[in-house]
Amino acid sequence: MVTGVPDGAPFTVKATADPARLVVQVDLKEGWHAYARDVGGGEPISLTVSKGSAFVAVGKLHLPPDEGGELHGRVKITQWLRPVADAKTATDQDRRVVSATLNLMVCDAMQCLPPIELTIRGKVEPLRVLLVTSSEDEHAARIGKFLTERGFVVKATTYPEVDAKTCDAQDLIVADSKLFREDGEGGRKARSFPRTKTPIVAVGFLGHLIIEAHGLAMTSGYI
Repeated sequence: MVTGVPDGAPFTVKATADPARLVVQVDLKEGWHAYARDVGGGEPISLTVSKGSAFVAVGKLHLPPDEGGELHGRVKITQWLRPVADAKTATDQDRRVVSATLNLMVCDAMQCLPPIELTIRGKVEPLRVLLVTSSEDEHAARIGKFLTERGFVVKATTYPEVDAKTCDAQDLIVADSKLFREDGEGGRKARSFPRTKTPIVAVGFLGHLIIEAHGLAMTSGYI
């Protein structure tokens, strides 16, 4: 929820959040602009995550490219987040609330409105993760527990059972592997892993087979 937008303001604001980021979209009417940085005539946009929120800001505020310091049209602002509530003591409600303050100043060719402060507050829905492993064993249970304790809603399946419908229904897929070639029939199934628009974190040997089978040319990372 965004509150504090003045009546008749030459812009609209909406905000969305997940456990990793807060995204604020400001749509400015034609002829109006906000400021990405100090150019000697207007207060730059700023976003501050409030004390008492279940999240803290991580890194710098991300703004779209500006034109001489000015922002026009649709302005998408992104602030990466990190949860801070203790999973063992916080209530579900406490762990899911994010609150922030957005400050901006808007001008047209003739005037600048006084600086405006908006309040953003809402409940963050947890990300839905599909955990895909070779079998439903202690290894899979340990990974599922790790993700659940960090606020994800986890659905578990195996390489032999995974299907496109299940993949498409989740926000993220974690396709995990055990040690090299400890995969049973997972290797054959990994090569036929369903095509999906859901992002996949493909780990280890079976992850390599998924990437290879889908014809991806670039990947990143070993940890």
